Amino acid sequence: MFVKRFLLVLVAVALLTLPVLAQDDADEVVAPPTLLTDPFLQLPTEDGVHVVWFTEWEGSDHVVTYGPDLDMTVEATTMKMSRLAEDGGSRLPGDVELDRYTPRDVWRHEAYVSGLTTGERVPYFVTSIADDGTEVTSDEFTLAPLPAAGQPLRILLTSDHQLMPMTAANLQMVENTVGRVDAVFLAGDLQNIPDRASEWFDDVRGGAFFPLLQGKGDYTITRGYEEEGISFEITTTWRGGEIIQHAPLFPTLGNHEVMGRFNPADGLNIQYNNPHPRDVAEARYELYADIVNPEGDPEIREMWIQNNSWNTITYEELFTLPEGPEGERYYAIQFGDVYFISIFGTRIASGATRYVELEENLNSPENWNYGQLIFGTVEPGNTQYEWLVDQLNSEAFQNARYKIVHIHHPIHSLGGRVVPAFTHPRQVVEFDEDGDITMIRYEYPESDSHLINHLQPLLEEAGVQLVQNGHTHTWQRFLSPSGINFLDTSNIGNTYFANWQENVRRILPPTDAWNPEDYDPFGNPYGLEPVFPSEAPLIDGGAEVPYLASNSITAFTILETETGTVSSYYFDLARPQDGVTLFDQFNLDSE
Repeated sequence: MFVKRFLLVLVAVALLTLPVLAQDDADEVVAPPTLLTDPFLQLPTEDGVHVVWFTEWEGSDHVVTYGPDLDMTVEATTMKMSRLAEDGGSRLPGDVELDRYTPRDVWRHEAYVSGLTTGERVPYFVTSIADDGTEVTSDEFTLAPLPAAGQPLRILLTSDHQLMPMTAANLQMVENTVGRVDAVFLAGDLQNIPDRASEWFDDVRGGAFFPLLQGKGDYTITRGYEEEGISFEITTTWRGGEIIQHAPLFPTLGNHEVMGRFNPADGLNIQYNNPHPRDVAEARYELYADIVNPEGDPEIREMWIQNNSWNTITYEELFTLPEGPEGERYYAIQFGDVYFISIFGTRIASGATRYVELEENLNSPENWNYGQLIFGTVEPGNTQYEWLVDQLNSEAFQNARYKIVHIHHPIHSLGGRVVPAFTHPRQVVEFDEDGDITMIRYEYPESDSHLINHLQPLLEEAGVQLVQNGHTHTWQRFLSPSGINFLDTSNIGNTYFANWQENVRRILPPTDAWNPEDYDPFGNPYGLEPVFPSEAPLIDGGAEVPYLASNSITAFTILETETGTVSSYYFDLARPQDGVTLFDQFNLDSE
């Protein structure tokens, strides 16, 4: 059964036996073709920028028209996305319901617009010819190349959009408050299941990724509040913001950009929650190499290992980012006065088998979960660590006015997800006197945190001013003695709470599978105290607190490079008439 399962995963022809998501039934009136997304900007260069858009048909003659007089054109290249699908967990237009994993056809179009002038923004639009010959044209937007040093910029710092209920309002208030931004730095968890196409493109749920960052959302929220003893109820529909059509998007990998073991017989949720360590997949490959890859093709070997461990295929196909030594999983770019480094530092979030394997799986290694797996980390000897050292020592980094690092997993946090320690799970197998396995547990020594032991010292020594993370769905800030601001501005909704003072972390591990010395029930396990907001208090339970953890109040943060100011605003969806409140502000130049 084991061999049969993984042969099904390997052989691509198995996908041909699956239904393909139909766009229209023959008996229905066929709507005119449209673009699946507006165009959006990726990877600017000194004299150009990449323009990307998606359709549900291959089409032809995909073109960007641009320039001050809209008299220049450039053709796009087209590729079909390889892993996008839908299943019973999808919410699709027309109330389409599926009962199995179903591949979905999506094409990506990308054109490189060149000949631009630094500091000048010009209009553009895209045109595609659909399969039926219809010409489909986008609205008109603007683009620009890389900004020059000294050029004033406003950069949105955000994270964890994840179909969350407040994301649409959050992004709409960004646009309403500061107008057009010049870039988006997004610290991971863009949606929930990376291979589920509808979470990227369709707004039926109200929170798909691209619609909300392009002002195309339709998310209705009802909130109640009380004033002078009278109860009120407000219903508001939010559209998000028209942002990435004009501003390049620089995402960072979070755990929700990583898929687990690929098997079309399983649903997307099962695949996402079923990763295995790469070294385990490599060992299994050797057992079955003669069957699955008799010619020894290295590409087949690599795909088999990815399919049987974890992968970031959809993420890397969706976005055009600077190339690092391991593809686009981590990267660096000089953007005006900012030297921006995106680190791959995340792990699976599931807590069900974080500490112990289920009893029914003890003697079935193919069903083990191997604890809370790290997907990307920084530790001496690994490729990302050596690359990061080179980046931090580079002349461009050292001379940059602002040195900013993104990593999805928090280094310092009050949130529950800062524990257990960010380290590889230590597997401990216990046997009875007959030699039968009685427990498999996983330990995470707090003293072995890769982020504290290896990453933070590098960033301290290099003079990094700002580290932004996500993952906790809170707003909070810490300041190290060397001047690093650790900022989490991921409060888009669905908070996982802040463990401040007596607010204990809610998910406690089994007592028989955990050393209490490695578990901190309160506060930040690694010593730094949170910074209270500088401009307006945050209140929780009637007391002033140094965090925002709410399902009604959302926060966003803007970096203004002209002054080095980082400003955080909150917005209460129960009281939209109050507008936004500036509640925290600090300066990168002065820290």
